[in-house]
Amino acid sequence: MVLSSSSLVAAESSEFVNEKVDRAPAHVHSSESQSIYAESQPGSSSHTIEAEERPEVFTSNFHEAAAVLVLTFSTVMNTASTGVMQIAVPALGRYFGISGGDLSWSVSSFQLMSGATILLFSGIADRIGRKRLVVFAYFWFALWCLIGSFTTNHIIFDVCRGMQGIASAACPSAGVGILGSTYKNGRRKNRVMAVFNAGAPIGAFLGVVTGGVTIQYINWRSIFYLYAIVYALLTLLAIFIVPGDNINDNVKLNPKQVYKRIMEIDLVGALMSITGCIGFVLAASQASSASKGWATPYVLIVLILSIAILCLFVWWESRVQNPLMPLKIWRAPGFAIVMLLILFAWMGFTGVLNFYGGLYLQDVMGASAIKSTLYLFPQTLASIATVSIVAAFLHVASGRLILVISSTLMLVASLLWALVPVGAPYYAMVLPAICLEVVSADLAYNVVNLHTLSTVSKREQSTAAGIFYTISHVAGSLGVSLSTSIVSSILNREVTAEQLKGVVAIPVAITAKAYKGAFWFSVATSAASLVCAVFAKVGKQGARPMMDDEANAVLFEDEEEEEEEEGDGAEGVDELSRLLIGASVETGYSAIEKS
Repeated sequence: MVLSSSSLVAAESSEFVNEKVDRAPAHVHSSESQSIYAESQPGSSSHTIEAEERPEVFTSNFHEAAAVLVLTFSTVMNTASTGVMQIAVPALGRYFGISGGDLSWSVSSFQLMSGATILLFSGIADRIGRKRLVVFAYFWFALWCLIGSFTTNHIIFDVCRGMQGIASAACPSAGVGILGSTYKNGRRKNRVMAVFNAGAPIGAFLGVVTGGVTIQYINWRSIFYLYAIVYALLTLLAIFIVPGDNINDNVKLNPKQVYKRIMEIDLVGALMSITGCIGFVLAASQASSASKGWATPYVLIVLILSIAILCLFVWWESRVQNPLMPLKIWRAPGFAIVMLLILFAWMGFTGVLNFYGGLYLQDVMGASAIKSTLYLFPQTLASIATVSIVAAFLHVASGRLILVISSTLMLVASLLWALVPVGAPYYAMVLPAICLEVVSADLAYNVVNLHTLSTVSKREQSTAAGIFYTISHVAGSLGVSLSTSIVSSILNREVTAEQLKGVVAIPVAITAKAYKGAFWFSVATSAASLVCAVFAKVGKQGARPMMDDEANAVLFEDEEEEEEEEGDGAEGVDELSRLLIGASVETGYSAIEKS
C-alpha cells in the first residue's frame, strides 16, 4: 500500500492557490482553464444551486425517493444476511449437526465470495452499465435464496450462501456509482448518501427480526423464502425506476457487445484476486479444525500459496494495460490509511462482535431466538439515530476526528464484551456494547464511504467503492475465521473429547471463556484501527462543491501529459494541478459528468 502524498492536500486557502497560479507556465492561464477554475470555486453560486436541485433524470420527488429506496436495498442485502446469521447460526448448527469451523462457513462463505468478486463486478459495472448490474444482482440473490431454502446438506447450503454473496458483491458499488454519477456534490447528495448508507443498519434490523420471528415460530427456511420474494419484486422495480448512469446504461448492447466489453476486463487479475482471497480465508478457517492447527502442512501450503498469489496480483496490476485495481487509486489522499482502518475495524465488528455476540446471547445467556431479537433491537435504534445525526455534521466536522471517535467506541464495545461476567444482567454491559459497536461502525462507514468517492475521478468511482467493499467483506470473513481458530483452541484445551463431539454438554463458563477469547481479538483489531484513525488524512465531507467534470478532465489530462513529458519543463503545471485537485478532493465527491 502506498500512502497518499501530503502535497495533494497542502493547499487549503484560495490565496495560496492563487499564488501558485501566478507562478505557473503561461499555457495554464488559458481562458478555458481559468474560467473552469473560477466556476469550480467553493463560493460559486451556480454550483451550489445546481447541487441542491433535483437531478433531471427524476420526473418527480416521488420518483427520486423511490429510486433511492430501491438502490438502498443493495446495502440492505449484505447486512440483512449478516443479521439473519446472528440469530440463525445456532439453529443451523443443530439442524445440520455441525459446529466450529464448519458452522462458521455459513457466515464466512457469503462474506468471502462477496469480498473476492467485488472488484470484478466493479469493472463490469463500469463497462456494461451499473443499472444492468443492479438488476442482475437482485435477480441472482432471489434465485439462490430460493435454492438455498430447499437444501438439506450444509455444504450445499454454504455454496448457496456463497452465490448470494456474489449478488452482494455486484450491487453496492454499482448502486453507489449510480448515485455518485447522478448527484452533484453538496448537501442534497450528502442526504441521499445518508439514506443509502442507512440501508446497512436497516438491513441488520430486518435480518435480526425476520431471523428471530421465523426461527422461533416457523423454521430457518422461511427466511430465505421471504428474501427470494422481496428481491424478485425489487428486480422488477429496478428495471422501471432506477436511472442509468449516463455512460453505459443508456447505450443498447447486444450479447456480443456485452461479451466483448467483459473480455476487456482484467480477467487474469480477477482470477488471481479471487483465488488469493479464498485461499487465505480457507487457510485461516481450516486452522481451527486441523490436527496441528496452523502448523498443519496443508494449511501452511494454502496460506503461503494464497499470499504469493496476492503479491503476484499486485505486481500484475502494475503491468497490465487495463488493471482491475489501478494502483494509482492507493495514492489518493488518505485512501490507503482509511482502507487499513476498515480492515481492522470490520474484522472486529462483523467478524467477531456480530458473529460471537449472537452466539453469546443464546449459548451463554440462554436467550431464545425471539428474545435475542429483542436484545439486539436497541442496536437498530442507535444505528438509525447515528445515521440521522451524522448527515447533519459531516460537512462541518473533521473526518479524522469522527474516525478517532468511531475507533474508540469500537474499542470500548469490545472491552465490554470481553469483560462481561457470566450471569451479569443484559443491561449492565451487553446493552451498551451492542449499541456502541453499531454507532462506531456507522460513523466509520459514512466517513470512509464519502471519502473514498471524493478522492478519485468519476470513472473510477465504482472501482474505488469496490475496493472499499472488498476490504470490508473480506475483513469480516477473515475475522470470523481467525476468531473461530481462537475459540477452537480454547475449547480444545478446556473440554473433553465427548464434549467436543456434543455427546456431553459443554459448561456455560467454558463456552463463555472461549467466546471471550474472540472478544479479546476484537479488542486488538479495534486498537489497531484507532492507530490508523489518528494518522488518517481525512477532512470534512461535502462542505463545498467539487470542481465540475470539465475542470477535472483538464487537470487530470494535464497531469497525465506531464508524466509522459517528465523533465521537459512542465513542473509548474504539475504543481498547479495537484494544488487545485487537493483543494477540492479534501471536502467532497469527485466531479459528476453529464451525458
